[in-house]
Formats: sequence, C-alpha cells, structure tokens
Amino acid sequence: MAAIDAEQIRQQLAARIRDPAVNLTIGELGIVRDVRLAGDRLTVRIQPCTPDCWPLAMAGIARSIRRFAADHGLQAEIELEPVMLLPEAELREMVGDVEQDPTRLRELWTRSYTVSLLTVLSQLEASGLAEEEIATLDMADLAARVNSGSLSSRMLDALRHWRREIGLPESGPVLVDADGEPITDLPRWRRAARLALLSQRTYGAICRDTRDAYHAPPVAPSDSSMPHDGR
Repeated sequence: MAAIDAEQIRQQLAARIRDPAVNLTIGELGIVRDVRLAGDRLTVRIQPCTPDCWPLAMAGIARSIRRFAADHGLQAEIELEPVMLLPEAELREMVGDVEQDPTRLRELWTRSYTVSLLTVLSQLEASGLAEEEIATLDMADLAARVNSGSLSSRMLDALRHWRREIGLPESGPVLVDADGEPITDLPRWRRAARLALLSQRTYGAICRDTRDAYHAPPVAPSDSSMPHDGR
C-alpha cells in the first residue's frame, strides 16, 4: 500500500468520515482539530460541536476513523476535546461503551441511509429518469450515472457508506429499505423519508450554529458597544 502522510489522512478523513446523526462529513462540520502520524500510530483529535453533542454520534465517528486507519495498516487513537457539560474522560468512556456495542448506532445509520437514498432518487428524477426506470437500477448503474453527470459523486459516496454500515451489500438493487427489503410503495416511503430529512437538517443546523457559538474566538467589543456617559 502506498505511503500516506498526516495531511493526506486529514484530507481523506474530512471528506469521507460522516457524522451519523446529521449525515455530514467531519470536514463539513469543521470538527477535526489535529491529525498526527507516528509510525503506524494515527492520532486524531476531534472537537464535539456542542457541549452536549451526542456520544452516539461521536462513537460513530470514532468507529469510522478506526476502520479507516485499519484499512491503511494503522492503529488509531481518538482524542476528544473536553466540553463544558462532559469531562473528557467521561465522554471517552461513553463513546467507548457505544463502540463496544455498535448496534446502538443502528437508528442513526438507518436515518442517514434513508436520507441519502432520498437525495439520490431526487437527483435521478431531476435528470429525467422516470420512477419505473429508477426501480430497475442497481448500485453499479449509479456509478455510470456519476460519470454521465446526472448524479453527484458525493451523494453516491454517502449512500455507499451507509449501506456498508447497516450491512447491505455493495451491489444489488438501489430501491431497498434499511432492512434490505424492496421498496414497493415509493410514494409512501418517500413521505417517511422526507420527515427523516427534515429532522436531520434541523439537527445539523443546530450543530453548526451552536458549534460557532461555543467555539468561535471571542470578539472584542467595538467602541460603539462600550458604555458611555452620554457626552
């Protein structure tokens, strides 16, 4: 396997590792604080978005980073920056508990898979594909759609990621639910998927806004905001 340096790892982690709660990459969330590589030891420091950021989401991120490291012959150490409501040691213990029982992430994986599939279907329909044509597609067909420009590679990467997490095969029909069952009533499935999308977008916006509020550098008050005596 070709050698890889810390900066390359940082870029790949930022683009590929997804927060299971909001289906955004850790690069999009801006929470990668440091990446260090010493021999076969990879250390990644993560800054949770908010003081009460879900340990479930952090566990999902840590698990994906460890899997990435193992694929490159590395051992990963995940450092979590302390936050106001949870000491670092307690957060690490909570994340470790979930990593030991990853089935607890199933609900988040399922929601992210559903939203990713909905987004892929929307792009395919926007490109002119009819529902009947979409029903015949398999995963290999989607790669061709990326090459033709009718599907975003980013969306296909997300769909593949969540299929892998929930245990669906890399190949096979596109229109299957999170349990691997064929989606036969697409309008009904779509209505439920849109609710999942709304929930995820709302939570994602909260994460980004509260991250900015808690982690932005302090801003010095301007002269106009300083108290004065009216003279």
